[in-house]
Amino acid sequence: MLLVSLVFINLSIYAGGDFPVIGSRQAGMGRSSVALTDFWNLQNNQAGVALLDKFGAGIYYESQFSMNQLSTKSAAFLAPTKIGVLGLTFNYFGYSLYNDMKIGLVYARSFGQYLRVGLQLDYIQTTLGDDYGSKGNVTFEIGLQSDITENITLGAWVYNPIQVKIADYDNEKIPAIFRFGIAWEITKGFIATVETEKNTNIQPIVIRGGLEYGLKEKFFFRGGFSTQEEILSMGFGFNLKPVRFDISAVMHESLGFSPQASLIFQF
Repeated sequence: MLLVSLVFINLSIYAGGDFPVIGSRQAGMGRSSVALTDFWNLQNNQAGVALLDKFGAGIYYESQFSMNQLSTKSAAFLAPTKIGVLGLTFNYFGYSLYNDMKIGLVYARSFGQYLRVGLQLDYIQTTLGDDYGSKGNVTFEIGLQSDITENITLGAWVYNPIQVKIADYDNEKIPAIFRFGIAWEITKGFIATVETEKNTNIQPIVIRGGLEYGLKEKFFFRGGFSTQEEILSMGFGFNLKPVRFDISAVMHESLGFSPQASLIFQF
């Protein structure tokens, strides 16, 4: 019974339009993402794709505590253009009796070294099984990045600042999420990240951090930490152009490991 209770506590945290950080690279680095330049920042901080100059497509899967009912499935597409980077994202969390779906349209653009901006318009649908129906909402997320030096990047991101209502009962709202962080390339191929997150559904501020070491820009080893619940993480990736494959696992302090995997094609 204790395990079941903990699972449903975790479900309540990620339910209602609030998706975890997407991408196995990010998961392996403690789910830190806001200051990284990476394909999956289509979903985590849209400013982080403004410098990407190749078409890309990716898929991601996470099974929280190895339970299909708590799985997250994601797909994304990215297209650089003369006016900026365009993207399309899709997320699905849950199973037939409860699920969240999010579809996003992304636009990102760089305004020189000191400013990159990304915006995503979201359609979110929450569905309850057994004829309870579904509820759809529209919201947005916006991100910023700045290279304050050649090796240090600052990032900031906010999701759903208007806190759209998900249900009239008990005035239930989709949470707003705020993240701020830094990425430091200590030496070529060795990156350290740290960031803070405030979720309006969760009282304490969460601090996350991670390390990534790249070997010849082909093989990557990662580790990370968090101050709340998901205390440790680890990951591995390899890049054999045009394909990048990443795997990771995040350890919850009470419920054990959650595995992740992602695959990216860049053309």
